Amino acid sequence: MKRTLWMIILLAACVSLGVVVQRWNVERPNRTVEIVYDLPGLLEVSATTGLDLDRIIADLHSAGVETIAVQPASIGDILLTGDVVPADIRSQLPGHIPDLAKLLTLPVAFQEEQFEWVQSAGLKTAPKINTAPWNVEPIWSAYQPELLIVSGQGMMDLTELELSGARLALVEFSTPQIRPADPGSMVRLHGISAPEMLVLSQERILNRYLRAVRERNIRVLYVRPFVHGEDSWDRSLDLLKALGEKLEKAGFPLGQARPFSPWSPHGIWTALAAVGIWAAALLYAWGLLAEWRKILPWGALVALAANLVLLFLSPLLAKQVLALVAAIVFPCLALQWGMMAKTCWQRYWFTAAISMLGAVFVVTVLSGTEFLLKLQEFRGVKVMHAVPVALALYTLARPLKSWLNKNVPIRYLVLAAFVGLAGVFYILRTGNFGLPVIGLEVKAREFLENLLLVRPRTKELFLGHPALYFAAQSQQPQRSWWLPVAVIGQISLVNTFTHIHTFLGVSLLRTLYGLVFGYLLGWLAWKVFQWGKRWWERDHGFRILRFP
Repeated sequence: MKRTLWMIILLAACVSLGVVVQRWNVERPNRTVEIVYDLPGLLEVSATTGLDLDRIIADLHSAGVETIAVQPASIGDILLTGDVVPADIRSQLPGHIPDLAKLLTLPVAFQEEQFEWVQSAGLKTAPKINTAPWNVEPIWSAYQPELLIVSGQGMMDLTELELSGARLALVEFSTPQIRPADPGSMVRLHGISAPEMLVLSQERILNRYLRAVRERNIRVLYVRPFVHGEDSWDRSLDLLKALGEKLEKAGFPLGQARPFSPWSPHGIWTALAAVGIWAAALLYAWGLLAEWRKILPWGALVALAANLVLLFLSPLLAKQVLALVAAIVFPCLALQWGMMAKTCWQRYWFTAAISMLGAVFVVTVLSGTEFLLKLQEFRGVKVMHAVPVALALYTLARPLKSWLNKNVPIRYLVLAAFVGLAGVFYILRTGNFGLPVIGLEVKAREFLENLLLVRPRTKELFLGHPALYFAAQSQQPQRSWWLPVAVIGQISLVNTFTHIHTFLGVSLLRTLYGLVFGYLLGWLAWKVFQWGKRWWERDHGFRILRFP
């Protein structure tokens, strides 16, 4: 049974590599980055420094900027200037001030003179289209823009926008639910907000833009000027020049951003990957639940059949379910089988190889241009981080049920409390909107990015992979208490490839860095641990917390 399941898994993985190659060929040629400059920022610079707008435009031309973002006046803008909010919009506003405050940034109307001024200066306009509970007159259509910037919350109907023939730039972290969604006209945009421009250094700004382009397939950069200080415009031009040089050096020429080529692999690829994923789930359950072996194959067949039916009825949901199953099963399977190897080296790399099989399946099932643009994405991040750890703890605790009736030393209770708090912190740090990253960690990340081009993931480099080395060094690696920590590295390894909007080459390089440097850190920590263990055994009189 085990050999048959392994043959199915490996055959399905080899077939799935075809989709991996397809994705590589779609991503690799798309390298051109477009810079769009913020018109409100330019107007503010002109007002605060006294510089003539014509000179500012000439400077932008020389810096290679061709497109200016034009945004409609918001409710807040109208109230500040003392103008009257249109009656049809005013009737939809709440009567309470706290509720009104949430709507101050919503758009009301574009100003035609801004389009006239930008085009007369020889530049292209990029209107900013935001979601609103009312209609904003599309006067921009008369100027035939080549790029529309789309952002906001809730649902947005793009029928009228797509009829314009313009490319649609989706604002990262502020992309509405779009219908109809034609990825063939879309690119991704990253910008740094005006408040952030006040506090970030030029180096931090450059690193952030480059990271967005290199790691998250961002192809439009929204740039704002510095607006405070007599030399604010000179600093803004220096930033533009440095940004262009940094992008060119990294292999991203400036120009007009283009959407990805249409890519939608046939459902047969997902179906074949489903066979491999559920075979892996059965293989893992076969070793974990020996008492249920008679019914496990039938359960796997039912699950596979249900997934295939779901693939026909709701392809997106079926893909997300399969990706979540693969992201949970393969880190567990990797430790279950990887620790059977003979040497530490073999255990370490065999474990990583099995996790990489999971990564191949994840890339295969989460396929399509909509995933590259993050219109659709992996679901269940916190589940995939929690379940494998729980299963690793369950595997170790099953033979230890008799411990429930024993006295536990205080030091073990202290350790258990610490582990519990660490677990809560670990779960809260997963995803894009968990606990914030502390300043020291940000600096460490940027140092690694500048040193290695792509930084390895922190959980792999400093936690999961060194713990895997410790487990692999154990006399009983399959029973090592390092396994619940080691599985975090394998979870993170597979999770890297759930970020489909990240260039595949970046994910591969990041994973390789994590494995290599994680192994070296594990080796170094093991040597220090052995030295400390020998020192401790000499009994220097510091042995405390030994109460029964």
